[in-house]
Amino acid sequence: MVPQPIEGDAYGALLIEQWETGGALEIVERDDGFLMYDPAAARQYFAEPEQWQLLDAAAVSRCAGSVLDVGAAAGRVSLELQRRGLPVLALDTSEKALRVCRGRGVRETFHGTVFDLLDRQPERRFDSILLLRNLGLLESPAAAHRYLAALDELTTDDARVVGTGYDPYATDDPDHLRYHDRNRAAGRLAGQLSLRVRHRGLATPWFDFWYMSPDELERAVTGSAWRVAEVRKAGSSGYLAVLRK
Repeated sequence: MVPQPIEGDAYGALLIEQWETGGALEIVERDDGFLMYDPAAARQYFAEPEQWQLLDAAAVSRCAGSVLDVGAAAGRVSLELQRRGLPVLALDTSEKALRVCRGRGVRETFHGTVFDLLDRQPERRFDSILLLRNLGLLESPAAAHRYLAALDELTTDDARVVGTGYDPYATDDPDHLRYHDRNRAAGRLAGQLSLRVRHRGLATPWFDFWYMSPDELERAVTGSAWRVAEVRKAGSSGYLAVLRK
């Protein structure tokens, strides 16, 4: 029998190893057993702005005022926003990731979700919320409005949400297409994923992540405090979206 990983902060352990040795490998497991890994993925969490992908740079350039960096990872974006003179709070559910952030010079961090932040600091407001590669945190059509409502409460009247995501339909990979069919058979949209991050003998808890098309994003925000103000595509599947109230 193949030994099962121990549940723990695998994501944070990955970032610490990459920070200390430069040789970590990120592995993401889908709930159908499919493993996804990119030898360069761990390095990207520490990339300098001149090494960023086009949409990453474009997303950061659209932030203004005080910024909430959701899913801050190793802090590359928070550090750049600080360099630009913007007040920024780096938020992550991984305490080890935030340890890396602070060690690299990020001034303010928060351990938890946006819901935790709203509970613990209910008076705090931001002008921009950054979901870099994290639009999928909306989780599902059913969960999206709760998440969008929390972002509404955390922001000023003229705030924006800036995020990047991937269109799941822009693929001909048979492994992904089979998962799309599996989702549809279960009454889910093609891009709804159940994932966990693995690192050595650890694995994070399973979590939901939604790769949505721009049209699905439009439908997700309908009836919320937000509207899609801008969509910018790059490559075959990546896109930037800006939401405004």
